[in-house]
Amino acid sequence: MNTLSMAYVQEFISAHTGLSVGDKDLKSTVMSRMKDFGFGHVDEYCRFLQTDTPESKDEWKQLCQIITTGESFFFRDKGQFQLIRNTILRELIEANRDRRTLRIWSAGCSTGEEPYSIAITVLELLPDVNLWDVTIIGTDINEDAIERARRGLYGDWSFRMVDPAIIDTYFKRRKGMYELEERVRRMVVFRQGNLIRDSYPDALAGICDIDFIICRNVFIYFQPENIALALGKLSQTLNKGGYLITGHAELQSIKLSGLVPITYPQSIIYRRLVDTTDEPQPQQIIFKPTKQISIINVQRNVRINRPLSAQQKTTVGTKTAAAAKDKPKAVWALSVGEGLYSEAQALYKEGKYPLAIEKATKFLRDNPRHCDAHVLLSRAYANTGDLKRAADACTSAMEIDSLRSEPYYMLAHIAEEQGKTEHAMEMFKRVIYLDARCVPAYVELSAIYEHEGDPKRGVKLVEAAIKILEGLPADSAVEFYDGVMAGELLAHLRKSSKIK
Repeated sequence: MNTLSMAYVQEFISAHTGLSVGDKDLKSTVMSRMKDFGFGHVDEYCRFLQTDTPESKDEWKQLCQIITTGESFFFRDKGQFQLIRNTILRELIEANRDRRTLRIWSAGCSTGEEPYSIAITVLELLPDVNLWDVTIIGTDINEDAIERARRGLYGDWSFRMVDPAIIDTYFKRRKGMYELEERVRRMVVFRQGNLIRDSYPDALAGICDIDFIICRNVFIYFQPENIALALGKLSQTLNKGGYLITGHAELQSIKLSGLVPITYPQSIIYRRLVDTTDEPQPQQIIFKPTKQISIINVQRNVRINRPLSAQQKTTVGTKTAAAAKDKPKAVWALSVGEGLYSEAQALYKEGKYPLAIEKATKFLRDNPRHCDAHVLLSRAYANTGDLKRAADACTSAMEIDSLRSEPYYMLAHIAEEQGKTEHAMEMFKRVIYLDARCVPAYVELSAIYEHEGDPKRGVKLVEAAIKILEGLPADSAVEFYDGVMAGELLAHLRKSSKIK
């Protein structure tokens, strides 16, 4: 398949689905599908997809299953879910209390963890939920994902660091899986939906007059023109004063259609103008104190200049001495622009990530080999959703100090977010090699092994994590897990793994 043919297929699929698919992945997929149908040229395959037949519709279904990731888990991005629970839903419940209605749409819901998480949150906020008319709709282009969502059956991978009380209250164990209780399943209606091809609002499907739309990690796969098209539909589907939340930084440089952005430390949310004649106002900055700082949808707060353990000092000292002759010395001390770096640190702690990025970038112009600044920059970029720049900053930090574990840990999570499981596993292993007492690396590598069908290795890693935690004070903070104490995590691991 030549370059021209590949560009044609990419444009064709993007026009139908909105998805932007990489050359390599798309080429192998299309070549495989053409071979199955006996097509000798890409034009034949595209003409087949254009036909209005049961066969072509089934092929679109198969194609969408292949090119969409389907990665999800319950209460993904705890920072955003705190914002959803404590701000968005509470405000909507109060505003709608007289008419007792609440309408929510999870657009791009994958296998259902997201809308079901919303349903559980609504149940906890509304003790009299039976007296309300609550509508929660989940849509996704992948019909197979929708079918799985309707079944309400999930494995351990869908419950990464979920409060055990949530699992005990809303799920039942069934043949090695977790089955969602019927009262939660009844709250959510699932439909196949295409944000590009379908018309919204859609009264027949019940997707209209929506109070709150959650559309996260969908636009990162869209071309800019398709983002604008879908965003216009979402905006028109919202009630006046309704809210939209997307993934971090997904709408950067995109013209907002009748929406006003409101910035919180956890995320940006968007509100539809109450009066359509109003002019959009400048972005409202509402920074509220918060203990939670999320990095790539996981509650992490990597400490700067953290002390090394005795074992690390020995390892680092030996390796550094061997490499010192061939490698420029890493710069740790602040020199030119000390104030800029201090400001960047303070802004990051306040959740003002774009401003932290600006300050850290300026500082690095005069101090390009300051490892801490690159690490800080990578975390700030990750919190805005710019994973490419976050990875680039990690690489820069590793070039300065290859023995520091934080950049590898960051890269592991970036790889997970991008669906690159093998690379994530490699990065977690490097973290353990550099820091044999890094509990989160053991825990998260264990979860990957479980997901990949190797539970024995997973159990061994959890056992190692438990052994390390048993040697720590119960009230000591767990590195990389903001606000999680060693005793708390130890109890969680013992209960979830049944290891005493």
